[in-house]
Amino acid sequence: RPSASFQHDTHNENAEIEECNECHHVYEDGVLQEDESSEDLTCSECHEFKSSTKQPALMKAYHQNCKGCHIQKKIGPIMCGECHRKEGTT
Repeated sequence: RPSASFQHDTHNENAEIEECNECHHVYEDGVLQEDESSEDLTCSECHEFKSSTKQPALMKAYHQNCKGCHIQKKIGPIMCGECHRKEGTT
């Protein structure tokens, strides 16, 4: 499947997300740092392409964070084809 198309500002406006750390999290020694944000980093700076013992692999991290939030809030896409669309499809 192609990469997910993500419109950051549109998503946050529609989801009424105001705090960056809702998505851009920081963990230290396995503990979520509630008031910290990683918005200045790319996901791949912490999450490797392949799994390691410290944190989930990059693709799994995206799916856990994005899809997990959609499931928890009972809104937003959760099926593969809803985010990973071929060009020209809506």
